Amino acid sequence: MLDMTLRQGHQVFLNALAGNNFSGQSVRAYNADITQFIEFLQSVRVDWNNPLKITRIDIVEFMNRLSGLKRTGTTRARKLASIRHFLKFLKENDVIAGNPAETVIRARKEEKDPTVLFKNEYKALLFEAQGNSRDYAILMTFLKSGVRESELAALQIDDVDLYHEELTVREGKGKKERKIPLMPELKRALRRYMEDRERQANIIDEDTLFLARNGTSLNPSSIRKLVKKYYVKAGVRKSGVHTLRHTFSAHNANNGMSIADLQKVLGHKKKETTLKYIHAVNTSLRDTMLKTQT
Repeated sequence: MLDMTLRQGHQVFLNALAGNNFSGQSVRAYNADITQFIEFLQSVRVDWNNPLKITRIDIVEFMNRLSGLKRTGTTRARKLASIRHFLKFLKENDVIAGNPAETVIRARKEEKDPTVLFKNEYKALLFEAQGNSRDYAILMTFLKSGVRESELAALQIDDVDLYHEELTVREGKGKKERKIPLMPELKRALRRYMEDRERQANIIDEDTLFLARNGTSLNPSSIRKLVKKYYVKAGVRKSGVHTLRHTFSAHNANNGMSIADLQKVLGHKKKETTLKYIHAVNTSLRDTMLKTQT
C-alpha cells in the first residue's frame, strides 16, 4: 500500500481531476464535498487522517449527519457520489484496499413538481414573438400541442394537416406516431408561418417545417436558445422548453381532459408519468381523475 494521509490523498485527487480537464467548477464542487467529509471524520475520530481507517459506517453516519442538517436527497446523493469517486481514486492508486462507499445506499432525490407558466407569463412570451411568424408558431406549438423539443425539430411540412386540423408527431420517444388536434390558435399561427415560409428564398431542407434563416433545419439547441430569448424579453423568470410542455399539460388537465387522453397526446407510456405533469391540478381533482381512469 502507498503510504499517504487522507489530506494528502485529497490534494492528489484534486490535482488529478484538474489534470484530466475537469472544469474549475467541478473541481471546486468535489473539493467542498470531500472537505466536508474529512471535517466530519476529524470531529468523530482521532485517526481521521488515515485513509485505511475509513469504513462504510463512517460514510453512513456522514449521510445521517447531512440528513439531520436538513440537506436534500439531491445534495446527499451528490456528496456520496463525490466520496465514491474520491475513494475509488485512492483504491486505484493503492492507497486503500477497497472502496467502502460502494455499498452505501444513495439517498432518494426529491421529486419536484414541474414548473408551469401562469397565463400572464405565457401571454407575455407570445406577445414578444408576435412580430415573427416562425418564432410565434414555435412557441404556440409548444404551448398548444405539448411536443418535446426534439419532436418539434423533427416536424415536417406534411405533418401539419390544416384541413383535418391534426398535427402528426412521428419522431417521439420510441419512434411512435401520434396525432394531436390542432387548436384554432395553433392552426392560425401555423398557417401564417407556412405562408411566410413559402416566400423564403433560400430553403435548403424543403421538407422540414421550422427552418433557420439560412434555410436549414432548426436543431434542438437552436430551439432552446430561441425559447430562452423570449423568456428574457418577456421578463419571465422561469425557463426551459419543457416548462412549455408542463404548461400545456396543466392547462388541459384543468380544462377537464382525461388522464388517458392527455397521456396519448403527450406520448407517455405510463399513466403515472402523465400525473407528474399535472402541477396545477389540486390533489383532490388529481385523485378523482386517476380513479375515473382505472
